[in-house]
Amino acid sequence: MHYCQVESYNETIYLQNCSNNSISIKTTRCRGQCYSEDFLIYDWKYTPLHYRHKHHLHCCSPNRIKSFETQIICENKRLQTVKYRSAVRCECKLCSDRCSE
Repeated sequence: MHYCQVESYNETIYLQNCSNNSISIKTTRCRGQCYSEDFLIYDWKYTPLHYRHKHHLHCCSPNRIKSFETQIICENKRLQTVKYRSAVRCECKLCSDRCSE
């Protein structure tokens, strides 16, 4: 795994009311490693164990995105617009602590 960066990938989208067609788009996302830390804190007030874990979690997230749209022709010959976003730049951001203690 690499440091947090923009990665290109192909996404297949299936559209509502357009079940016989799908569209494949080339887009980007953020992917990679970020620094995170988990450490033990002794707390005599904290019951029943007197210690707890503290987490500093960082997630690879976009800090700049760009919006795009494209169209697909459905079986009823109507054009349907598909809007999507792509990551332009990524960074390690503090993310929520969803770890169990």
